[in-house]
Amino acid sequence: MKLFARLMIVSLWASSAYGATFDESYQQGKARLEQEQYSLAVIELNEAQQLATTQEEKAKAAGTLGLVYYRMQRWEPATKLLQEANSFNVGENADRAKWLGTLADLEADRGNLEIARPLYEKALLLVSKNPELVAELKLGEIETLPTDKKLTELTQVKENLENVENAESRARLLINLGGQAHKAGKEGLELSFTSFEEANQLTTNSRLKAESLGQLAQLYEEKNRSNEALKLNSQAIIEAKKVNAHDLLLELEWRQGRLSRVLNQFFDATAAYQRAIEHIEAIRQDIPVEYHNGRSSFREILEPVYLGLADLLLMQASQKSGTEKTILLRQARETVELIKQSELEEFLGGRCSVHTSKNALESVEPTTAIIYPILLPDRLEILVSSGSEIRQYTEAVDSVTMQELTKHLVRSLRNSKYDVKTVSNQLYQKLILPVESWLQEQHIKTLVMVPDGVLRLIPPAVLYDGQHYLIEKYAVAISPGLTLFEPAPLQKRGIKALLAGMSEPGSVIEHLPTSFMQSITGHRGGMNPDDTSESAVKSRQLELERMIKEPVFRQQLHEKLSLPGVAEEIKSLQKEIPNTSIMNDNFTVEEFKKQAVKEPYSIVHIASHGVFGKTADTSFVMAYDGVINMDELEQLLKSDKFAKQPVELLTLSACQTAEGDDRAPLGLSGIALKAKVRSALGTLWPVSDEAASLLMAEFYKALAQPNTSKAEALRQAQILLLKQKELENPVYWSPFILAGSWL
Repeated sequence: MKLFARLMIVSLWASSAYGATFDESYQQGKARLEQEQYSLAVIELNEAQQLATTQEEKAKAAGTLGLVYYRMQRWEPATKLLQEANSFNVGENADRAKWLGTLADLEADRGNLEIARPLYEKALLLVSKNPELVAELKLGEIETLPTDKKLTELTQVKENLENVENAESRARLLINLGGQAHKAGKEGLELSFTSFEEANQLTTNSRLKAESLGQLAQLYEEKNRSNEALKLNSQAIIEAKKVNAHDLLLELEWRQGRLSRVLNQFFDATAAYQRAIEHIEAIRQDIPVEYHNGRSSFREILEPVYLGLADLLLMQASQKSGTEKTILLRQARETVELIKQSELEEFLGGRCSVHTSKNALESVEPTTAIIYPILLPDRLEILVSSGSEIRQYTEAVDSVTMQELTKHLVRSLRNSKYDVKTVSNQLYQKLILPVESWLQEQHIKTLVMVPDGVLRLIPPAVLYDGQHYLIEKYAVAISPGLTLFEPAPLQKRGIKALLAGMSEPGSVIEHLPTSFMQSITGHRGGMNPDDTSESAVKSRQLELERMIKEPVFRQQLHEKLSLPGVAEEIKSLQKEIPNTSIMNDNFTVEEFKKQAVKEPYSIVHIASHGVFGKTADTSFVMAYDGVINMDELEQLLKSDKFAKQPVELLTLSACQTAEGDDRAPLGLSGIALKAKVRSALGTLWPVSDEAASLLMAEFYKALAQPNTSKAEALRQAQILLLKQKELENPVYWSPFILAGSWL
């Protein structure tokens, strides 16, 4: 099922089912499901579950609620409820077939085709005399077949649709069929076209007409018949507006924008893209997020809508000057900001996790510049600003080349390869050289980089001009977005730090996530690490639990997780700043929680393994006896003790980000945002104990000096390492990054 077909519009009125009977609640819930009011359906059907007394009532409530959760893409509760409904083995055959069919759809979506097919067959046996349900189930089953077998089966289903009496039902099935035929390539084109045409002729339902006309427009768009596509798409928009179908309208307006641009109708194209984004924003809270091959549904499907608008605005800005140009550049940047906000929300797991501050970085001191690169398919746009002035620089380098260069540099940095300076210089020429003369004219001392996508994987400090690294010329900080952090200087009066360190792990090794254990030990338990099925994950977990009990393996794990230099690091910091310290067996989860809320610390420094994964759920910090996840850290650092005086700086001196995943670096910024911490200092990859200890001591020493910002303190500490022969390699000093307020 396409993502767009599954986006939902959630109604805002409340349920009135209190005091209802089972039948009333169930029928209300079923009606809400048919109206695609999923949140309300959940409320009604949860009540129906509470009121159910017979097995048949329990099966109906569980099965229908499972259908709702499937539409909402909440796979775990959907699976549990659908299995529960089927286990009762009661109810009407049509209902039981729907539950089995949805369970099959769910398994097929997960790639478990061998599990899905028998479920379809079992469901088909229950409704063999119901042409509509048979067609629906067969269409689901066909999606699990090899490509070369699909068209024959689809053709057979289309012939049998003559037996479906209800015109709307037949139109809905034809749209599904046409979509599958379209995926089959050139051979399926005729079947796809006739199916969409027939569906459009059959129905008077505005939503179905919008879907069929939109699909026809797509076929014409792919054939470069833009005028015909635009006409069909315009008709589809009229129909979708009748039912206020935001999920369809965002797709249709996006196509309208693409087609208008191809026809050089730039004003119409810009307006269409803007309307598409308005529709996304209208339902953004309810758009389900999926991850496939390391990319989220937002990045894969919706990000191009925002970038399409930004592209148009930047293209127009390049032809303008003065106030008109500035307005267009700001609009483009604000559009890209919506991408960055959504990415962080996805990482943090909640649409309400990120609060923006309009133009937070606009009122910065005149010696600070914001560098805002935007990777577009055919070029790199760099927006650079200081105060209210904003400038545009365009580099003729495509996004694929930029991604390849960036990933090359990341590999070279992490593995201490000889070509770091060469590749870093190539990126310097694209990202910094175009704006360098302006930076010098403005006497800029601090750069705040707002990296885009894959650029988050590299520390900007390492960019090399052929003679000097960027950090030798500027203090450097990063921000995940222009409006996500407010710059505020460190309040240096009454600084006190909570220092927590773990040089040797304790019982924490028994509580580490399976995926992390596999990454540090290289052990896969003889199983395919890419198999994410529940049984495979459980098997790997049990195997590692067994191995942890073996003395030799346990000792090896203990050695891998030891950080001998942490003791010296904490000892050095105790001399630099007033502090409360907890170390090794005193650094337990409970003791950390106890100390963290004892007084309003301005600095929290954790010298222990920290891991940032693909999401906040896979990110954590190790204490001696257990892990502290991001939610727990957030709750501690947002406690009443910090209400009036937020933590100024959270330092994670031994953290690491998941290699190759450009979402992982969001972790450092993410925890700072969630916990309302002004700044966070951490590393992109594990650093030697000697380098970390020396850099941290120098950083805090510099930070204690009057009129020294956090970014400048970090610059001084990194240069200290850079000037030492044994530590001059960027692998030692470059991975330290400052996120958030740089002041």
